[in-house]
Amino acid sequence: MGQVPATNEIPYLIVGNGRLAKHIIHYFQLLRIRFGHWHRHLPVLFDDAIGSVSKILLLIPDGAIEEFIQQYKSHTSNNITWIHCSGALSTPNAESAHPLMTFTHELYNKETYTNIPFITEEGRKTFIELFPELPNNSYMVPEELKTLYHAWCTMAGNFTSLLWSEFFKRLENDFNIPKESAYPFLKQISSNIVTHVDPVTGPLSRGDYHTVKKHIESLTEDEFIEIYKAFVEVFERKQNKRQSK
Repeated sequence: MGQVPATNEIPYLIVGNGRLAKHIIHYFQLLRIRFGHWHRHLPVLFDDAIGSVSKILLLIPDGAIEEFIQQYKSHTSNNITWIHCSGALSTPNAESAHPLMTFTHELYNKETYTNIPFITEEGRKTFIELFPELPNNSYMVPEELKTLYHAWCTMAGNFTSLLWSEFFKRLENDFNIPKESAYPFLKQISSNIVTHVDPVTGPLSRGDYHTVKKHIESLTEDEFIEIYKAFVEVFERKQNKRQSK
């Protein structure tokens, strides 16, 4: 375990005021970790906010991270560690620790935060070195695989959220079915994904391409038809690979 800073020290300056920044601030508060906070809308200069911190945690959009560092790094001590939480960005100018979690506008409880794994880069500072006060698990990925890792995070999180949000809307608007009626369906799907190696059910899993064809016909005027077709194609390729082994 790393060295926990003395109680009179403020080790972190959190930069940013977006959703992730608010979650990390709340997590630090729950663990009583001392920190400073700065964002561009405060009536305080960044130079004045730095104080004696040893780590600057950049929780700002990916595209602004390197520009921010280039603008302000010369204003800080060489002993300060710059850290960002982008899942895709790799830069020699800052360490990284990406939280493998989705963050809503609603803040979470302590248990939820402590269960979030963080992903760092191989060959760089470890998670314990960056955040000795945090009890979270951590894993490392090579720099060259970070973007691929984050692409999969996006597909698994954002794309499924898009599908489910649209499904709830369609239930209520097209079929006059309350979205709450599908909550047990969603809960069981999530459970199956966690507990089963092959959780896919329905016409694809049983090779019912007659039903699949009818589905595609029903989606002719629907913008989601290409998504349906794409998933069918991917499923078929995976099945063919399995059978050829």
